[in-house]
Amino acid sequence: MHCGNCGAENMAGATFCGNCGRHIGVVILDGAPIPTERVDVGRRRVAAHDITRYLCAATYLDSDYAHRLIKGIATEPHLGVAPAPECDIPVVLLHAYAAIRRRSRRDALLAGLLVLLIVLSALFPLVIPLLFPLTLFASWLTIFVFDYTTWYGPHLQRLRPGHFDPSQAPAPPTSGIAALLEEIDGYKDGNVTVYSDFSPFIGYGVLLNYWSFALNVTKQPETPMVELTGFDVTEVYAAVANGLKTLALPDTAVVERLFVDGATVIDDERFLRGIYGRPLAGTSAAQIDALKRAPEDRARPYLALHSTGWGGELVCSTFLRFTLSPPMLFIEGSHTVLCPLLEKYKEIDSLLPSPRIRKLIYLMAAAVPKMITDWLTAPATAIRGIDLNLGMAKRVDEENKEIHHLHLFNYGARYSVREEASDTHYQRYFQKMDSDMAVKVVDKRVLDTLVTFAESHGIDVAELRERQETIVNNGIIASGSSKLVGAFATGGAEANAGSIK
Repeated sequence: MHCGNCGAENMAGATFCGNCGRHIGVVILDGAPIPTERVDVGRRRVAAHDITRYLCAATYLDSDYAHRLIKGIATEPHLGVAPAPECDIPVVLLHAYAAIRRRSRRDALLAGLLVLLIVLSALFPLVIPLLFPLTLFASWLTIFVFDYTTWYGPHLQRLRPGHFDPSQAPAPPTSGIAALLEEIDGYKDGNVTVYSDFSPFIGYGVLLNYWSFALNVTKQPETPMVELTGFDVTEVYAAVANGLKTLALPDTAVVERLFVDGATVIDDERFLRGIYGRPLAGTSAAQIDALKRAPEDRARPYLALHSTGWGGELVCSTFLRFTLSPPMLFIEGSHTVLCPLLEKYKEIDSLLPSPRIRKLIYLMAAAVPKMITDWLTAPATAIRGIDLNLGMAKRVDEENKEIHHLHLFNYGARYSVREEASDTHYQRYFQKMDSDMAVKVVDKRVLDTLVTFAESHGIDVAELRERQETIVNNGIIASGSSKLVGAFATGGAEANAGSIK
């Protein structure tokens, strides 16, 4: 099978190119080629348009958010890209570039007014009492018109419900930025996450809790029903995956994902093609199976289940890992939740084609404090907006020197498009309940499947059933200011918990 990107030959059934890491386009299922968009999705895939639409609007409503995305993702040519469930990252970045360019033009005008005031005041000090209020009024008018056209101009109006078309996103500012966005788009269908911080699950929200225990796979029951037989750890993954695919949860996807420590890949050609580029977006199923059998410190494969509800806003994920080290099978489960977007980014849904009197008065009043603060900071922000990649060349040069001379660099993703705009708590009571349900239902199905698998291989499951009862019945999900408490650590089973506000 040839890669459409670099032309390299790959083994039959490969999903990702072993040379360049790009998505090949088809996989083989039961001997027949299946388009990738039909693989590993449950009953249906929630359209990403609403989440993408909200995040596009966020770039206009929050300039800091737009700058963080561009600086942390687009202008970091060495870093991996974090997953963004139900979101089209390049489309959001295109709107971020457009929002920053638009704001920089406003700030250039404000900076011009400030310079004009300073020059005329120096030349004609007697007119300062008249000149200052006139310039202040011009500043207020500039800010008011900018805010008005932000809300009621074509930028946000095209993002209203029923009006959004991702294909009509603003054009890339330069050919170089277009190439960067195309590279970032290659991560959309990737199966590798190169992370930089403590938690490998960047892009999937808050770590709710995790549990782990070890099972003796050489111990037989007192009255064995079947002969004790060995197995490969990949059989455990396959059995659990098959069990999860039939769960009645909202829009489920069961996939395999490899998590790689970004600080350790500089010498590893499996995950990095060239030390001055980004990590590869994907790897082969054979490579993942090899790491299941022989796990490494730097790279660990997980079986992941993602359940997406509330129009794509709530994503509950479970990450499972199995390590066979005879006589023990180590079993690990981690749960995360990606909370809904902040409410301020959803104002686009209540945006009217034209303002009411109350909104107009609000925009006029809101421009008053800005005419001083934004006016004084305008020169710096205008300069920053002239070149959207300002500072990138110097930063990349410093990173290249670090890579070349020290042979050290962390290639892991540092920003997530969705997490940057997501809330840190549930916004509805039933979102909490749905997250709680997903955790308990998935845990029970996983442990039921492990019991069945162990029994079929003649393994004593008495201890496993005890763990099952402890994990399923004693896991506690809390919200508000409460912490997520793992209420159990008995008989070799471990429960640890993070916290979520």
